[in-house]
Amino acid sequence: MPAGEREDGTRPSAGRGTKTVVLGAALLLCVLVVVLQVSTPPSSHIASVLVAVPAVIAFAFGPPVIIGAAVVAAGTRWLLLPTEPQRIGSVVATTVVICVIAALSCFVVRRGERESARLRKVVSVAETAQRAVLRPPPETLGCFRTAASYLAAAQYARIGGDLYAVADTEFGVRALIGDVRGKGLGAVSTASAVLGSFHEAAYEEPALGPLARRLDTGLNRFLRDEEAFVTALLIQIAPDGHTHAYSCGHPPSLVLRAGTVRELPAAVGLPLGLRALASTSTAPDAPQPAGTRLGPGDTLLLYTDGIAETRNDAGVFYPLTDRLTAYQREHPQPVDPHHLLTWLLEDAQDYSADDTYDDAALLALTWLPGLEASHSSPDRPKGPGGRG
Repeated sequence: MPAGEREDGTRPSAGRGTKTVVLGAALLLCVLVVVLQVSTPPSSHIASVLVAVPAVIAFAFGPPVIIGAAVVAAGTRWLLLPTEPQRIGSVVATTVVICVIAALSCFVVRRGERESARLRKVVSVAETAQRAVLRPPPETLGCFRTAASYLAAAQYARIGGDLYAVADTEFGVRALIGDVRGKGLGAVSTASAVLGSFHEAAYEEPALGPLARRLDTGLNRFLRDEEAFVTALLIQIAPDGHTHAYSCGHPPSLVLRAGTVRELPAAVGLPLGLRALASTSTAPDAPQPAGTRLGPGDTLLLYTDGIAETRNDAGVFYPLTDRLTAYQREHPQPVDPHHLLTWLLEDAQDYSADDTYDDAALLALTWLPGLEASHSSPDRPKGPGGRG
């Protein structure tokens, strides 16, 4: 449960500073009313301002304190009766209004507490669903330290349509990142179908092209919407560091090396779910580019367009490459993937206009210096049955 939330579903208490300000404001209001009432002619209606005391208290306190404040306000009004002995009817009316405002304030506060509790339950369910779909990658995978982050676009949401996964196979370390068209639980369900296919096929298909076809086939069996699709990027890092990529309509991955940032070449295919609609769907996959050879200290960053398409107030896209270059200048090498992703999400949010951004998923793999990629470990899974 996030800090500051209560298990009983009530509204989190306001901070000490907020309570102090609210109490000070209510007390100052009472003092001013008393002073002005005593120093002004009896015909004034200054004492009626006491009706605002319960409403002021409601900004930081619950029903018990609101009721107490109403009692104090009503008592103060009756204590001021000697200053205008002929207006007992006004005193009674003010007391009734104080009670009504206190009751309304208690109702509003309690309703807000119930809505807050309901929202926290919904967020908790969504967060649990996301953990089930997007399993966190292991801290280390082969010779790589890994990290993943996810930021949903919808306010208060912690789940969306982006996806990522990694697998340590006999073909090398394989990674997937993707972006489902659409948002909400429907997108989560589609993402789950893609991830399920990946966790099976990644251990069986020897090349990325056939692996992409397996994912597409599995997704088409699941999809009911003919316009739905998933952009995806598949990465394979061989034991000797040779790295290849296959892009299904997804932004390219980036290699961070010695203060530089460059794109990893990728073979290009159709987004998942659209192969069946293409007249050339039976054509062979595009030739695999030469790829890149990673080495100790290098970091491979996979991301979704929620990062790259973030815009500032002037409508300018987030300068991802420039910001990553600046990050490497300011931080020691090799890159800590966890710190990198935390920094990148915060930097993109700060850059965005009015905190508007799309779902953003990030996956980073940093080759730890001093470790060699090896596929002879007895702990390495040999197929789907060997996964944890």
